[in-house]
Amino acid sequence: MKKKIEEISKENLPGLKDKKISRKEALRKSGFIALSAATTLILLGSPNKAAATSPVNPPPWP
Repeated sequence: MKKKIEEISKENLPGLKDKKISRKEALRKSGFIALSAATTLILLGSPNKAAATSPVNPPPWP
């Protein structure tokens, strides 16, 4: 089963078969992903507050 999964993944992603990263690089990348996800949740977490601080629509053109 494991060989079959490896064969399928090599067929679909031929450029990745030689790419390997170290554990340190993997942890660094996952840390950046977690940081960006947390930042997104903080920024988008309260849409009511964000809508309350948005500027008023400008008056219509004459």
